[in-house]
Amino acid sequence: MNAIEKFKAALSAAEIQVLHQCLKQAMQPLPEDAVPWYLGGSQAATGHLTSMYAKALQNLSSQWTHSHLGLNWDTPERTHASRSQALAEFAKQLHDLGYITGWRNEKFSYWEDHVIGTGQQCLEPTALLPAAFEMERSAFRFFGLRSHAVHVNGFTREGHVWCGRRALTKPTDPGMLDNVAAGGLPAGESLQTCAIREMAEEAGISEALAWRAVSHGKVSTCRSVANGWHHETLWVYNLLVPPEVKPINQDGEVSEFACLSPKQVVEAIASDAFTVDAACVIAQGVLN
Repeated sequence: MNAIEKFKAALSAAEIQVLHQCLKQAMQPLPEDAVPWYLGGSQAATGHLTSMYAKALQNLSSQWTHSHLGLNWDTPERTHASRSQALAEFAKQLHDLGYITGWRNEKFSYWEDHVIGTGQQCLEPTALLPAAFEMERSAFRFFGLRSHAVHVNGFTREGHVWCGRRALTKPTDPGMLDNVAAGGLPAGESLQTCAIREMAEEAGISEALAWRAVSHGKVSTCRSVANGWHHETLWVYNLLVPPEVKPINQDGEVSEFACLSPKQVVEAIASDAFTVDAACVIAQGVLN
């Protein structure tokens, strides 16, 4: 019996159902007053704004035009460079006005749905896929843009799970339980490179061990958050952590690590002690 089989064998049917519910509830419906916005002539919404955020953008620039569908925006050049530059200016202005907080000085790439796909048909984000633009990561929720992140489940041979507790200084979900390593995908970085880097920074896991992490699918998540609309594709990896390896944080983003039994994991998920994304990743890593 491998680690995942041992994890599932330790749970009751009701506890397994808690994990299934995580995946069922990952995609929350848009608020009724959400305002979709469209990049150029796109047929699918690029992102979703709160009504207040939509008004803020229209106040900033007449380039944000209104239609019966929502808002439309693009640069005259319609290029990656021109869009990225213009959006950088918007993000800076919105930050100065207090709409965007937690500035990270790190860029995320945005790929349109017709380029990268959606749901289980989503392609792996790489430089081979042309991105529409890149922008400061802390602005993605304001604009309601789909981002990508890598999450790693760390299993022991007994089927227990290594979990990190997010530092209280984290801008999102401080103090909550998380996967052994996780992080947003920066512009220009591959999923596996991101996973290896995050395992080193957050858990002190060697590159040799990190390479053994196995891709275990993806899960999409959407929900309203305090600073906008969170829409992210979570790329899941499972790693078997040898008994001699104990995760040790290196970058100050994790306050502590705990090795939880399967029942402790499910209990923590049911009591909302895990971040929503981390709970979805555990469910994906165990059930699929």
